[in-house]
Amino acid sequence: MAYEQEDHPKLQFPLDSNSYNIIAEIGAGVCSKVYTAQCLPIKSTVVAIKSIDLDQSNADFRNFVGHETNTLSLLSHPNILNPHCSFTAGNRLWVVMPFMSGGSLESIISSSSPSGLQEQCIAIILKETLTALSYLHSQGHLHRDIKAGNILLDDNGRVKLADFGVSSSFYKSSSVYRLGSSPFSQYWIAPEVIHSYKDYSFKADIWSFGITALDSIKKFSETFQDMVASCLRKDPANRPSADELLKHPFFESCNGTSEFLAENLLRGLPSVEERFRAASKILEEGVGCDPSGDWATGLLLNRRMSSIIEGNGNEDEEFEVQDPVFPVESTQAVIPCDDDSEEQQPAAGGRGNEVNAETMVNELMALMTSLDDQKEKMKKIINQLGVKKIDREDELEKENARLRLELEREKEQNLKLIQVINEEDQLLHQNERLRLELENKKLRLELEKLKMHISATSNTTTDDNN
Repeated sequence: MAYEQEDHPKLQFPLDSNSYNIIAEIGAGVCSKVYTAQCLPIKSTVVAIKSIDLDQSNADFRNFVGHETNTLSLLSHPNILNPHCSFTAGNRLWVVMPFMSGGSLESIISSSSPSGLQEQCIAIILKETLTALSYLHSQGHLHRDIKAGNILLDDNGRVKLADFGVSSSFYKSSSVYRLGSSPFSQYWIAPEVIHSYKDYSFKADIWSFGITALDSIKKFSETFQDMVASCLRKDPANRPSADELLKHPFFESCNGTSEFLAENLLRGLPSVEERFRAASKILEEGVGCDPSGDWATGLLLNRRMSSIIEGNGNEDEEFEVQDPVFPVESTQAVIPCDDDSEEQQPAAGGRGNEVNAETMVNELMALMTSLDDQKEKMKKIINQLGVKKIDREDELEKENARLRLELEREKEQNLKLIQVINEEDQLLHQNERLRLELENKKLRLELEKLKMHISATSNTTTDDNN
C-alpha cells in the first residue's frame, strides 16, 4: 500500500465512494467520523476520509465545509493540508485528504506525554504551525480553530495545519467561530470574539495559538513565557501578527527539523488507529477517567495563563496533576515540585506546591460561575445582534419554499406543454400522412384517367386504320 502525502498533487481523485476501500476508523466527532482508506484506482494510495452526516449538520455547516474544501484547494503551502476532493455519498459528505500517519498533536500528547511535550519538540511544531498561519493570513483567511487537534504530523515529522470546515474568508465577513463541547474550550477563543459578534481580526488566531502552545508544553523557559504572553494580550491591537511572532527570539533560536521530531517524538508511538481504539475504550469503559478531570485541566490552564500574563512563570516549574486530584485519605492535593528536598508549603493564591482542597473547590466554583456569566453575556449578544440574522434566515427559508413550489408548478406546466407538443406532433404527422394518402389517391386517379385516355386513343386509331 502506498502512503500518499503530496507526491501526486496533479492526480484527480475519484468522486465515487466505491473507489475507496475503508481500512479503519481513526477519529470521531459529533456528526462526523474519520477513516483511513485505500484509493483503489490510484495504486491503493492510503488517504484519510472525513465522513460528515449531513442530516445532523445544518445548512450553514454544509456550506462552510464546501467553501473550505474549495478554499484549501486554492492554497499552496507545505504546512497546510490540502484536501484531494470532496463529494456526497448518500446522506454523508466525504472529504478526501492526505493521510497524516503521525496523527494530531493532541493524540501524540495524550499517548506519549499527557503532561505536555518538551520545549525543544513543541518549538519546532509551533514554528511550522505559525508559518502556515502566516501564509493563511496573507491570503486573507482566518483559521478560527487553532488547537492541538488540528495540527497534524506525518511519519517523517512534517507538520501541517488542518481544519475541515471552519476556516473561511475574512473578507467575506463570516461570523462563524466554533465552540467546543468542553466549557474550557472557551480559553482558546479570543476575548474580542466572545464579547463581539463579528468585530475581530486575524489576531484572534494568535490568541488561540498562544493557548495551544501553553496547553502543549510540560516545562517552559522565560523566552517561551514572553512569547505566549504577547499572544495573550487582551487588546488584539497589542498582539503581534504571525509574521511578527516568527521574529520572536523563541522561534528565531529554533533550528530543529522534521527529522528531529520523527526520531525523538514519533518513534515508537502507537499507530493512529491504535491510539484511537485506546481512547475509544477509555470513553466506553471509563478506564482511567476522572469526572473532575476537565475541571482540573481547566484550573491548571487558568493558573498557567495567570502565571504567564502576570509574569510569574518559572522555567523550572513542572505542571503535573497527579491522579486522584483529591485523595480520600487527605484533605489536601499535593502537586510535587522538582526538588524533593525543598519543604512543601501550602498554596497561597495558587502559586505554592501544596494546594488545599477547599481552596481548589472554591476556585473551581468561581471559575464555573465566571463561565456561566460569559455564556449568558454571549446569549444576550446573540439575541441582540442575531435577531435580524435569524429573521432573515426565516425569510430566506420561506422564500426558498415558495421558489420550490413555483419550480414544481413550472415543472408540471412544462410537462403539460411537452404533452401538448407531442400530441400536436402526432396530429401533424397524422395530417401529413392523410395529405400524402390523398395526394396518392389523386395521382392514382389521374393515372387511371391517363390510361383510359391512352386506351381510348389507341382504339380510335385502330378503327381508323381499318
